Amino acid sequence: MAEISTLDKEQQKQAAILDAAMGVFAQYGYRKTSMEDLAKAAGMSRPALYQYFRNKEDIACSLTKLFYDRSAVAMRAALAVEGPLVEVLERSFRVKLAGVEVIANSPHGDELMELGKSVSAEQIKTGAAQLERIFADWLDQKAGQGALALEGTAQDTARVIFSALEGLKKPPFDRLEKDIPATARLFARALQV
Repeated sequence: MAEISTLDKEQQKQAAILDAAMGVFAQYGYRKTSMEDLAKAAGMSRPALYQYFRNKEDIACSLTKLFYDRSAVAMRAALAVEGPLVEVLERSFRVKLAGVEVIANSPHGDELMELGKSVSAEQIKTGAAQLERIFADWLDQKAGQGALALEGTAQDTARVIFSALEGLKKPPFDRLEKDIPATARLFARALQV
């Protein structure tokens, strides 16, 4: 039992380091951030930080994985709450686009977005596929209950919807507050029985 609680404490410490790292990356950008900056933000020494992560790239990849793990939990929760289709879609779309707001508000947003194409590309690909599967499973379940109509398979529908959401990740980001509900209304109409 002690091993499990130790592991939980280690995971909690890693998550706290990663949460602090996101703030530092947003403030200084990935390239200008040093391991010393990350250690200071996490309230530890640089040697202590190396006990948890090999380097800055390891932190960025782990941060991306943690983001998608949290997003998967949030996506399941958003889809589990019953309500009008448009509201469920809007909640799930907000989960899918949650990271964009943090990046958009950073003066280094372009650099951080580019990071996803290089350093953490594999974690993004895996995490995005996981979110799409969760959404597709929900679509399949709701279609099976007769609550919505699909054109093609649930997986195809989820892919099309998530591809459309990717288009909302383009500046200017101040449109997200209007674009997310509008996109939810559009797809709700398309999925109506």
